[in-house]
Amino acid sequence: MKKMINLETFAEGALAEKINIALKEVLENITDPNTDWKTKRKLTLEMTFVTGEDRELAEVAIVAKPKLAPKKAIGAKIIIGTDGKGGVLASEYKKQVPGQSAMRVDEETGEILTTAEEKRMDLRGIKLVK
Repeated sequence: MKKMINLETFAEGALAEKINIALKEVLENITDPNTDWKTKRKLTLEMTFVTGEDRELAEVAIVAKPKLAPKKAIGAKIIIGTDGKGGVLASEYKKQVPGQSAMRVDEETGEILTTAEEKRMDLRGIKLVK
């Protein structure tokens, strides 16, 4: 079959450029460790031809459509509580000192006043911190 157009130089090289840009996006997505390796990626080249009744000239719209794998979800835990005055408090949950679930600290000195391990615990002054 005789070549009608050169795909490398068609639209002043824009066709080849669009394909190369979309292909780079697909390859970068494949190598991204934040995506699922099993997901199939796809690159679709769409060329839309619009002509007049005389059929002597056609305008061509070129679109390269990469279909990529989405980024993996990130998980976190949030501790939610109240301040005792109707307000809501929240803080990201992170590993704590073993056996410690809450403590009251003197904000001026940094001294630990009470811990959750004590039988009677005064909840006043407890606040969630990062």
